[in-house]
Amino acid sequence: MEYRILGPLELRSAGRSVALGGERQQKLLALLLLGHGSVVTFDRLIDELWEDPPQTARRQVCNAAAAVRRVVSHHGGDLITSTHGYRLELQDATLDADVFRSHVAGAEAAVSQGKPAQAVALLQNALDLWRGPVLAGLGSASIDAACSGLGEQRLQAVERLAELRLDLGEVTSLLGHLAVQVAEHPLRESLRATLMRALRKAGRRGDALTIFEEGRQALAEELGTDPGPELQRLHAELLTDSPVVTSRRSSLPIDIPDFTGRESEVDRLVDAIGTRAIVTIEGMGGIGKTALAVHVAHRLAGRFPDGHCYVDLRGFTAGTTPMTTGAALDQLLRQIGVPPENIPADPAARRDLWLAEVSARRVLVVLDNAADAIQVRPLLPGASSSVVIIASRCHLMSIEGAIPVPLDVLPADDAAALFRRIAGPARADAEPDAVADVVSLCGRLPLAIRIAASRFCRRPSWTVAHLVGQLRDRQRRTRAFTANDLSVAGVLALSYHHLTADRQELFRLLSLVPGADFDACAAAALAAVPEDDAQDVLEELVECNLLMQRAADRYCLHDLVRDCARDLADAAHAPSELDTARHRLFDYYLHLADVRGRRSMPGRRGFEPDVKWLPESVPVSASEEDDIRQLRAEYKNMVAVADYASAHGWHVHAWQLPCLLLPFLTRVGLRSGVLELSRNALAAAQALGDRRGVSMALTNIAFALREAGRNSEVLEVLDQAITISRELGDLPAAVGGLRDLGASQVQAGMLGAAAASFTEAVALARSIGDQRAEVNSLIDLGYVDCNLGRYEAAAGRFHDALAMHQRDGYTGGEVVVLINLGWLAQLRGREAEAVEALERAVRLSREIGMIRGEGISLAWLGVTYRRVGRLADALQVGLEALESARRMDLREPEGDALNGLAETYLAAGRLREAEAMLWAAEELALAGALPMVRARAHEGLAHAAALRGDQEWARTHWERAVELYPAGAVDAENPRAHLADADATCMRCVCGTSTQRVALASAG
Repeated sequence: MEYRILGPLELRSAGRSVALGGERQQKLLALLLLGHGSVVTFDRLIDELWEDPPQTARRQVCNAAAAVRRVVSHHGGDLITSTHGYRLELQDATLDADVFRSHVAGAEAAVSQGKPAQAVALLQNALDLWRGPVLAGLGSASIDAACSGLGEQRLQAVERLAELRLDLGEVTSLLGHLAVQVAEHPLRESLRATLMRALRKAGRRGDALTIFEEGRQALAEELGTDPGPELQRLHAELLTDSPVVTSRRSSLPIDIPDFTGRESEVDRLVDAIGTRAIVTIEGMGGIGKTALAVHVAHRLAGRFPDGHCYVDLRGFTAGTTPMTTGAALDQLLRQIGVPPENIPADPAARRDLWLAEVSARRVLVVLDNAADAIQVRPLLPGASSSVVIIASRCHLMSIEGAIPVPLDVLPADDAAALFRRIAGPARADAEPDAVADVVSLCGRLPLAIRIAASRFCRRPSWTVAHLVGQLRDRQRRTRAFTANDLSVAGVLALSYHHLTADRQELFRLLSLVPGADFDACAAAALAAVPEDDAQDVLEELVECNLLMQRAADRYCLHDLVRDCARDLADAAHAPSELDTARHRLFDYYLHLADVRGRRSMPGRRGFEPDVKWLPESVPVSASEEDDIRQLRAEYKNMVAVADYASAHGWHVHAWQLPCLLLPFLTRVGLRSGVLELSRNALAAAQALGDRRGVSMALTNIAFALREAGRNSEVLEVLDQAITISRELGDLPAAVGGLRDLGASQVQAGMLGAAAASFTEAVALARSIGDQRAEVNSLIDLGYVDCNLGRYEAAAGRFHDALAMHQRDGYTGGEVVVLINLGWLAQLRGREAEAVEALERAVRLSREIGMIRGEGISLAWLGVTYRRVGRLADALQVGLEALESARRMDLREPEGDALNGLAETYLAAGRLREAEAMLWAAEELALAGALPMVRARAHEGLAHAAALRGDQEWARTHWERAVELYPAGAVDAENPRAHLADADATCMRCVCGTSTQRVALASAG
């Protein structure tokens, strides 16, 4: 969380502003923040909140504090009640005023270490935190004092920043800012003195004298005093100054008036130039390297009194060859004032003259559009106080001592701001969502945004939405990104034409990848080349900025580079050649999904995929964890391949990839999009007439429907899948279908039917000698045994399964059994055993990335902690379980987590929070057809009503819970016990000592 008081009061959580309620709540929160984690007493709060406090003031303070607590605690904060007042815990949150002070202190430390550029950046960051007067709109004695004190600290930071920028040679860009500050604070002599020094340094002595005279008059009229010693001394020095004549030369292009964004890159360049002689700006064509280099050069111009040079080296310019060393040196020498007749003809002699001329000068040199390090190296000024900024599409790694500044596409907000400035704010602001779509379709590439915005600006009849339509079509997008003789495709193609033929071919084929990224193995399959060769080409394409690398060994194409590559591929290859390359890539992903799933999901119903192009290599895997990790890296690409295959009639890949992927997606809790993916798989299998594929796709559909709570549809779909499997004689698939059917019946509360399905699955698995399927079916049957109170039978099944999974090294299966053993131990009142099993399940789940297992383990571990009185631990793991379930959109685990957390809050006496959780669980269970989750929620609501003393309402909820629990369910004994005896206890309300309960309640 982030609290903001440097401006209107604001609380931000996860990057979003949070509503804080009325003025009294806001003022109370502000006073607690100004208390810096100390207790603010009731008496002080009453004095601050009212000029004439009412008799109910103390109760109103409590009400306001409760409202603030609800907001703060919902976002992870903690408002603590003490005997005398309230305290806001800031340990896990930030306060912008503290960040401001930290930046200011860091700036002074940087100055003492001889790092003025770093100090400038820190002070600017500190001042950027201010959004207006402190706690604007709120008032009290403490708030007014804070506004005054922090305002003074801000002005001190403004003055210090101006002094440092002036020392670094920044004059022109500083004058306007200082003039505004002096106008706002005309009696602040230190600010006026800084402005006078800046004007003096800029050679504007007369203006500096005018500023002094204005200050003298203001001081006399307002305070009846004369200027202080510092202003008097500056005035005397100005009167004795001689006029300054400068002969500085500048060949810099004009700074782009609408330059937008790039604050972090500008700061990094400014800071780097303060410590090194050479910086390189590297990035793809159209990314804005030249604009950034020129902008920074103008900003730093005042530091370099002996001249500013600019040379376009034509490394990537259409229709020309890169500039020679001799020609570049000729331009540089002329720009620093060497007469043409004194420039030698020999390039080596020119190099010597260049070094001699700049050795005693402080010159800023911009070398733009560099081809490579070989072209640049002879132009470097050597051991002098001059600085070189180099812009290139290539990585210039061999330039010794250079600081690289890689340039990426613009952030979304900056990209939208650039479009707005060029297109015009009135039209852009009318369609903000469409503007976001435009910059996204431009790939946030500055050149593309500029061309699109310019085209839009010149067509007053267009709406931004119309422009979006133009850009969505690839062919029209190419035309839209062309302006006169400049086009995005042409700029990008220049880099391509510098590649060798084999590099060009792989670059073209990479445009066929449907997914967001790829590795060397995928590229090797696509081009039918060895992996090492593909790796070399990919690295070279990265160095040329035709590829991006956002993670180790993972590569991707910018969207517009992909367009360019695709146009080149269509021109260079026949459609059949492109389809052959696609087939190789799709087969690679099919093979990878198969081999990576064998070890990490051994219980899946398998088949041999139809792979025509067997890849030469797949990424090496050493463990089950590696398999899961690699599937995590690739599953989105596999889904993209399946989507492409479904849309373009590649039926084999369209059904086989989803069916191979589903066990992985289930294991890690990724269910979004599974239903659509599975329906596409069904359509593809039906188109092929492949009944095995139809059966598997139906099973996948059933899983997705069950996750969505659509149980009536699930049972029908699974019945079809099982029937087809039996007809085909595919008994392993029939076993899997029966297990899925039983799981759906359990979720629907049909425990008897579920037991029958699991029993049939056990018998069928045993008949075909599939020991693993038999054991997994016995685990399922054990789960039903637990629900029905048959604990000894369940324990035997679980321990046998655990031994087999541990023997086989199947960690995922071990997690499932441990969760069941933990739950069983709870039911039997063996809490120590439950804690041991569930803590181990959490640890193993995290080791192998089994998100679903982790969330379920945490939810039941929280219940166990609550039962033994570890309420703080129960609250922590319960919140983790809820976050995990919501992150993965898992409804039943979310319901279990909500109910478990509510039971902890009830144990702590925090009834309001408990009831909020319980009603959320009730709503979720009702929408997802989860009767047992719903029954447990009503149990919790009954306990809450009983704690409030409302026995009639408690009895109503307990009766409703009994009705919702399935016949024979052991959990129904909990509400029955309370219905039989109002003083009874059950596993839902058992917890530790009263001391532990009071501790957690008071902490809240």
